Amino acid sequence: MPSKTGTMPPPLEDTGEMPAQSRPAPYSQQPSVIPQQPSSSPQLPPAPPPRHASQPGTTTHTMPAMQISRPPTLDGRPAGALTGTIQLQRPPTSPNASMPAPGSGPRITVQYPKVGAILTSKRGHYTVRQVLGTGEFGAVYEAVGPFDQTYAVKMIRPANRPYAEVYAEWAREVQRLMSLRHPNVVYIHDAFEQGNLFYLALERCDHPLTPMLGTPMQEGLAIELVRQLLAAVQFLHDNDIVHDDLHPGNVLVTHSSDRPVVKISDFGISHNLAGAPAIRPNVVHHKIMAPEVVSSGYTSKQSDLYQVGLLLYWMVTGEPAIAPGIPYQELVRVVSDGEPRKRAEAIGTPLGGLIAKMLRRRDAYRYTSAKEVWADLRELPAWQNRQLFPTK
Repeated sequence: MPSKTGTMPPPLEDTGEMPAQSRPAPYSQQPSVIPQQPSSSPQLPPAPPPRHASQPGTTTHTMPAMQISRPPTLDGRPAGALTGTIQLQRPPTSPNASMPAPGSGPRITVQYPKVGAILTSKRGHYTVRQVLGTGEFGAVYEAVGPFDQTYAVKMIRPANRPYAEVYAEWAREVQRLMSLRHPNVVYIHDAFEQGNLFYLALERCDHPLTPMLGTPMQEGLAIELVRQLLAAVQFLHDNDIVHDDLHPGNVLVTHSSDRPVVKISDFGISHNLAGAPAIRPNVVHHKIMAPEVVSSGYTSKQSDLYQVGLLLYWMVTGEPAIAPGIPYQELVRVVSDGEPRKRAEAIGTPLGGLIAKMLRRRDAYRYTSAKEVWADLRELPAWQNRQLFPTK
């Protein structure tokens, strides 16, 4: 992803999001781009050029010329010295509405899948049954694929980005998921490209954490869910990966055993620390950003623990620690003043005190690892005296 430089643009008071300088105004749910310092970490090679298939009633985009180096072959396509990249314009609200692109140059088409559409990879066909969710940077479909198995097929949405950038995001997420095999990380079965769009075929979970929130959970249930979440976070951190987007929609739940099983998903804005203690992210999800992102613009492993603390608070109290929909300046004040920690302390239980430590403003005074959080969690009476989920 190209580095962004310059000062931060003014906030959008109605959504609490900051737009990127180089993009049009974002959708209300779009995480925002913040300035990034040059990184020494290796960059993925740019994408191969798109194929120029054109069909009636599809979304049209322009393609300025750009030199492309030899691409990787994640999906088995032969590599070659190719030229061309697509500058994708904002998709219209209708997935098949026609939209002329400004400027001159070759034109290509992008058509988002509809219910009943068939997606094809080298492993077989995927028939789209329903849309599970959509956002600025992706959409997830339920599909029946090879051997009549049900999958969650994720499409990387162009979102007004160059083709090479979309390809790099897809390739990065595929590589992360292929290398991060863990019982509490969503499993990837397939990855492919069709019609200039990139897809990942993932295991189909029952639902995200979101519908389980809204009323206070039993502490034993909340601790069991966080136990699994911490196990996954520790695994990521052991591999020097910071997820940086641990919100209820990215924590999936399945009910195929004697207890709900948690799966972390969506590594689209995750980071490889490459031995560094912190990193300046390209994209920030403001609604769950840790205080160090506000104060210094850097994220770290402790930032993930802060986000887990926000989730645990929501599970225990039935409401978020940071009120949704507040203006960005108010959001910054709430995070900077440590109000989430104060609200956790007001719970008045040992578990509330533990959550407060996870939500401390200074990351140096938080827990240093997910293992350390669990060492304290497992000693709480709510876990020691639990009736739910006995040790196997």
